Amino acid sequence: MKFDISKLLNISARVSWAITVACVFILFFPSDWLPFQIDTLREQYGLWIFIVIAVSISLCLSHLAKWIWKTIKQAWDKKKTWDTYKYILKNFSKSEKALIKKYYDKRETAILMDLRDPTIKKLETFRVISKAAGTSLGSVSGFPGFIQPWVFELIDKHPEFLNIEEDDKER
Repeated sequence: MKFDISKLLNISARVSWAITVACVFILFFPSDWLPFQIDTLREQYGLWIFIVIAVSISLCLSHLAKWIWKTIKQAWDKKKTWDTYKYILKNFSKSEKALIKKYYDKRETAILMDLRDPTIKKLETFRVISKAAGTSLGSVSGFPGFIQPWVFELIDKHPEFLNIEEDDKER
């Protein structure tokens, strides 16, 4: 019979914890408190139970390490994403700031985009604005769209991203 150790690593965390708790109960629970004789089971199979508990604890620790790594990676990815968003908003040109400011002051996220405008195309490339899925009743070159929610959220936290006057002083 061939034993594949890779299948052992696919055991779920719940099963690993259940096996660990059961083995700890069998090995370390006082026999005086139990209505049946557990000492003979410990004497006959104690070594095997210890091996099972060692493997199940190592599986639990590997699941815990995988969960910690996944949580840290998700937090890191989220931070990188928000840093990218901040970088995009910080480096807006005057025309991009003016366009976003016009809608930000009214708190409007729904916009009618002029597809011939290069500013609109650049903002669409950086996913600051997106085209809506529906059709338009506007002008021939107009298309319905919306400003992404993260834009207003970041501008609420950092209103200096839309200051056009500061941009003039720096240059």
